[in-house]
Amino acid sequence: MKDKVAAVVDARSDSLKSLAREIFSYEETAFQEVRSSRALADYLEKAGFEVEWGMAGMETAFVARYGRGRPHIGLMGEYDALPEVGHACGHNMIGTISAGAAVAIKESGCLEGREGTILFLGCPAEEHGGGKVLLDGAGAFNGLDAAMIIHPASTSTGYDISFAIKRLFVEFFGKAAHAAAAPQKGVNALDAMLSFFNGIALMRQQMTERTRVHGIILNGGQSFNTIPDYTKAEMGIRALRMEEVLELETRLAAVAEGAARATGCTVKVTQAEPPQPEVYVNVPLARTLDANYARVGEKTTMRTYGQGVGSTDVGIVTHRVPGIQGYIDITAGASIPTHSREFAAAASSEYGYEAMLRATKALALTAFDLFNDPGLLSEVREYFEERRRDF
Repeated sequence: MKDKVAAVVDARSDSLKSLAREIFSYEETAFQEVRSSRALADYLEKAGFEVEWGMAGMETAFVARYGRGRPHIGLMGEYDALPEVGHACGHNMIGTISAGAAVAIKESGCLEGREGTILFLGCPAEEHGGGKVLLDGAGAFNGLDAAMIIHPASTSTGYDISFAIKRLFVEFFGKAAHAAAAPQKGVNALDAMLSFFNGIALMRQQMTERTRVHGIILNGGQSFNTIPDYTKAEMGIRALRMEEVLELETRLAAVAEGAARATGCTVKVTQAEPPQPEVYVNVPLARTLDANYARVGEKTTMRTYGQGVGSTDVGIVTHRVPGIQGYIDITAGASIPTHSREFAAAASSEYGYEAMLRATKALALTAFDLFNDPGLLSEVREYFEERRRDF
């Protein structure tokens, strides 16, 4: 039966490549993925899936289902691009991989005459906006027995390492005055902002390893000859555990308060968007995906911190239900950073699309294992419930 699952992907290889190319061409950014989400939904609907739109009130979020009863295995799709550089994170492939794997489960017949439901969860706004956090708040992942996703990269693995992240706005409020005629009557909000950034730079000396605080000034003042009465920055705090992020947030707020007091300003620190916890790797699931990578001829490499670590809203899903974010090498091992034009080229290359098909097979086979091996499903559940961290 596993050969039959893989054969469905082979039979649909041209249509899957065409789907990924189509989404690549749209370059739709967060919450604007109208054509991209429709292309994926149409593909699934034509294959016999039941499609429901508008999860969590988002126009471009949808779920596609096939089957009945438990277990419920969810395959997540992303399809948002980045401004300026398009699909430089390969999200044109992510939705295609999950859609292709879901169709392979259906068309192989492995669910015929038995209980089990395969779901495709169309998730907007991974790059900016935390779409999965919004979906989680609406209960979109409740009831799943497992959730999986595969992301393009320069290595292939079932394992992930990610930063938890919290984004904040920091605003300083002062008093405007003419910068030449009466500067002494002003309270300089830009001085407060510069003091704040200097304080953060000094704070980094006493931060633990593998933590990050970084940001930009969104508003540095109103005009050069006016003492600025308002400035605003956007900051990101990252660490390998959300607990560390929250500790750093307290320290950042203290630095901001100190900068305000030193300059006579007031300060407001607010949350920019919902926080995203680290990916909690379900090792039995990751191990199974690696085994299926080997079955389809894909070489895997264990995930390491040195390969570079980012953040993702997949983390919230893996804290809600057993889950993984795997990776597929679309660069033939070349160390090309994501969010670059070079990676965008790999995300619409012939080598990349062939790798995408291998990932589609491996993901479908992992879903097949969950449907057909009660022992594996029990191990996955127990690992999640015990909150083990073997990786």
